[in-house]
Amino acid sequence: MRSSRTKVVSILSIAVLTLCFTPFSAAQAETLRIGGTGSATVLMERLGAAFAASEAGTTVEIIPGLGSSGSIAAAMDNVLDLAISARPLKPAETGLSEVAAVRTPYGLVSSNPNPGDITSADVAAFFSSPTSTWADGSPVRVILRPRNESDTALLGQTFPGMETAIDQVRERVDVPIAATDQDNLEMAKAIDGSLVGTSLAQVVTERHQIQFLTIDGVEPTLENLDNGQYPYTKLYRFIHAENSTPLVQRFLAFVNSGDGAILLREAGCLRTVQ
Repeated sequence: MRSSRTKVVSILSIAVLTLCFTPFSAAQAETLRIGGTGSATVLMERLGAAFAASEAGTTVEIIPGLGSSGSIAAAMDNVLDLAISARPLKPAETGLSEVAAVRTPYGLVSSNPNPGDITSADVAAFFSSPTSTWADGSPVRVILRPRNESDTALLGQTFPGMETAIDQVRERVDVPIAATDQDNLEMAKAIDGSLVGTSLAQVVTERHQIQFLTIDGVEPTLENLDNGQYPYTKLYRFIHAENSTPLVQRFLAFVNSGDGAILLREAGCLRTVQ
């Protein structure tokens, strides 16, 4: 009889412990959902993994393929906790806050092994002319991005006369269009003599073997970006609800920490100057 009673007490004890501790453990488990511009996908995977490792019970889920606009829309609908955008918020995108948190050199790359140097004043003409050639005499093969893609706007704003040059190139039927950031560099590697705009962060994190042009004699390195010699940059904006969760705030603090700065530098990025 005593044995049966002991058994019942043990079962009740286990049940009580389960009720007490299971909800507590579940409450501690948190998931941070991040998505955004394709060129920052691997960067965010690295930051997310390091952050999750430092936060017990935290999972970081990277949602690929959203792009800047898609991720902002998802943040507005509370589907994402954090959107990574290559463009600023538009007036209609309300209820959100943004911070230009990360910068990386932005420039021109080619599959040509020795693309050489170009002056910033000559970029637009070099880009738009169907007869442009590299130093070895091989033809330049331009690759475009979709008209409403944020990198199209960035490229157009970066060099004098570039918006007009892009419109001129878009009229040519022989010019391919890369739908995504990943397509952009895969096509650039596959097409001889390619010419595309891209960020150092994407080249570094995705480990592409492709050559940057120097512009006005300056290489697009982190050192040259940091000391002001290389002026062309791409900003990654972190966008979240105006009343963001503590988890989002802890992630942003991690990015701004010493460990975050090391990870950013390894990924071809620097924190912005706040």
